[in-house]
Amino acid sequence: MGLRKSAWTTDDHAALACVLGARRTINAAVASELNLSDEYVRNRTACAAPWDTGVTEKDLYNSAICELAAALSSTFAAVHNKLQMWRQLRPLVRQEFIAGSLDLERVRTIHDHLLHARPETVIALEAEIVKAAREMAPGTLGREIDRLLIEADADWDRAVRTRAARTEKRIRLRRRARGLSSVTALMTDGEADEQLSRIDAEVARLHPEDPRSDDQRRGDAQTALMRGEPLLCECRTCQVSRDDADDATDPQAPDADEPASKTASPSTPTELPSASTEPGETHPAPGVTAELAPPDPSRRSRPGGGTLIERWRALVRGDPFGIHALYPDGHGGMKRPPPGALTYTPSRALAAQVRAEHPYCLHPGCNVPSERCDLDHIVEFDQRNPERGGWTISTNVGPRCRLHHNLKTRKLWRTELLPEGVLHIVDPLGNHYFTAPTL
Repeated sequence: MGLRKSAWTTDDHAALACVLGARRTINAAVASELNLSDEYVRNRTACAAPWDTGVTEKDLYNSAICELAAALSSTFAAVHNKLQMWRQLRPLVRQEFIAGSLDLERVRTIHDHLLHARPETVIALEAEIVKAAREMAPGTLGREIDRLLIEADADWDRAVRTRAARTEKRIRLRRRARGLSSVTALMTDGEADEQLSRIDAEVARLHPEDPRSDDQRRGDAQTALMRGEPLLCECRTCQVSRDDADDATDPQAPDADEPASKTASPSTPTELPSASTEPGETHPAPGVTAELAPPDPSRRSRPGGGTLIERWRALVRGDPFGIHALYPDGHGGMKRPPPGALTYTPSRALAAQVRAEHPYCLHPGCNVPSERCDLDHIVEFDQRNPERGGWTISTNVGPRCRLHHNLKTRKLWRTELLPEGVLHIVDPLGNHYFTAPTL
């Protein structure tokens, strides 16, 4: 069947031009956001005299970045890294970014690949790199920049590759939906190729009938290699063989010649007990899978409607800070301090309990694991009179990374615990943020 000729019309070209125009507008808007963020941080950093308040310029910078991160529902690291990238951009790259000719991904690629390059080399290559960026995808652009750097300064390239292989390796964990996590590893090209080769070698041993997708096979192969185990094939033939082998080695397996009534465990119930069945409630028969009933919205509703944070945002708006706190004195509703409450450092048992209940830093949007956080008192501990200040108890201690702990200690950010386990945090501008309790 031959190909049908297609007549391109003026409207088709105009539609493509509209798409490109929209992309340029988006790129320019992103550049404008970064420029305004930079101005905001500079103004906030210069708004107070450190020698009068005891707050350093670094504290003011960190607080300003946290203010932007909270307002943008982002993280300190993401905002800080983009701002530093913006400040380090070459003039021609920044000009193209502001004009909308380059998007954020290509600008970041240029920045990352030119990082630590000699200034004279960057100046010599800048125009050529910008020209390549207009025509190449980010991955191809990165390889082209590397090629240009090798040609212009081979000695520097060898030295920086050796240093990067020693100092820039890292692993990042990110929690995702449905009980899954992603682990991102930064390693040398050779190490990455070796790891993928070992994964592919494990996958190649599977039968073609294995029902998993290529991505699922690779993921299971990585887990198997991590555990030092072989990757098991899940085709029907292999599963039946493994089941037969398990039955043959099970010392408690029933004899095939004995009746089932003699080998059945006397403790195995043959029907569901009726005592646990409430009036109007039915249970499926054993071995029958019941369809999942839709959730009952009345069981999940909260007084006042809306989400937990929406309700508390409406409640605290305009009210003085501290009026809604669950335990304003930090004593957890107790009259007398329990053992260890008047000691500044939490006990091992309390520390383990708090970190188990709060997997991450309590600051809104912060994803630093609690194992790497300080255990901070929500109501400040009084070193001179421990009984008067906030006590070292589970309701007054929570994980806070060193950055956000310092902001609270410097009195730049304020924190209180609300009923229902909601943590209420107010930034220096008076904006309200909330951290919902961990499920």
